[in-house]
Amino acid sequence: MTVREFFHLMQIVDDFDAAESRYKALLGLDMFVDKHWSDFDKRWASLGVAGPEFVFELMEPSKDEVDFGSPLPKFRNRHGQHFHSLSWYYDNDEIGTFVERLQAAGVRVIDPYPESDDPSRTKTIFTHPKDTFGQMEFQGVHVNGGPAQPMKAAHLDPEHTGAWWRDEFPLGLLGVSHMTTMVSDLDRARSLWTDVFDGEIFHEETTADRQSFFVLLGASVPGREIVVEVALPTAADSRIGLDQAAHGDMPHSISLRVKNLDAAAAHVESIGCSIIEPTDDTFLIDPADLFNGVVYCTTRSLPNEPRAWIEG
Repeated sequence: MTVREFFHLMQIVDDFDAAESRYKALLGLDMFVDKHWSDFDKRWASLGVAGPEFVFELMEPSKDEVDFGSPLPKFRNRHGQHFHSLSWYYDNDEIGTFVERLQAAGVRVIDPYPESDDPSRTKTIFTHPKDTFGQMEFQGVHVNGGPAQPMKAAHLDPEHTGAWWRDEFPLGLLGVSHMTTMVSDLDRARSLWTDVFDGEIFHEETTADRQSFFVLLGASVPGREIVVEVALPTAADSRIGLDQAAHGDMPHSISLRVKNLDAAAAHVESIGCSIIEPTDDTFLIDPADLFNGVVYCTTRSLPNEPRAWIEG
């Protein structure tokens, strides 16, 4: 099974229009799916690209009590505004093999759109969140021709470089340094990310609030790889420790690699966001200004960084 380009990081919010306006200002999102309603999923959503490889999905679940039994309104009523899940593209022709691999590893697979069993169509599957430390989505793409891709992001185009975000957009975005997801069993998570998802661990570290490893996904498409920090919180009173205590295993944060920290800070403040927890190489945008999204900007190079392009 080939894990390919990153599909999206999803955030659940209460006020879609306000959140989309703020994230467009922050990231310069290039929207490829505009705000739309899904009666099947009971939500509003949109999708936009920023930089060479990052896609952001914003989602506002229905607030109608009659819809509270649906998965997304249920998540919102349990967790409030929070990052929801991570998603990747994969080779559509390999869906059968991939589902077998997931099930062999004890991962329950959710098929939300059974009408897409036609092999000529792209296929979307979800994992059960308790089996993969938070829900993961995989969206099939036809990599060797075939039908037009649904929801085809700009970064799937081989000519897409992300240079505009690096050289012209004031954030100076080089790409995603890493996304951090919280787990309660680091050994089981290691097996999941390497044996099942074919990730490559290139760095491990212990800090004041966590034990973690950094894993590279999407190595089959150089320039589109994504790094995930898989973290076991170890300090109950830390930001990540409190997050896991309140919400369990799921995505915690995203760290954006920027060219210049001062320039990035000036941009962040210019759009009405506050900076907190600054260090020599990193700052956090106040989550209260991003609808509880935990977004860091950093100039830190990860040890053993495997992506030459991240340096810009």
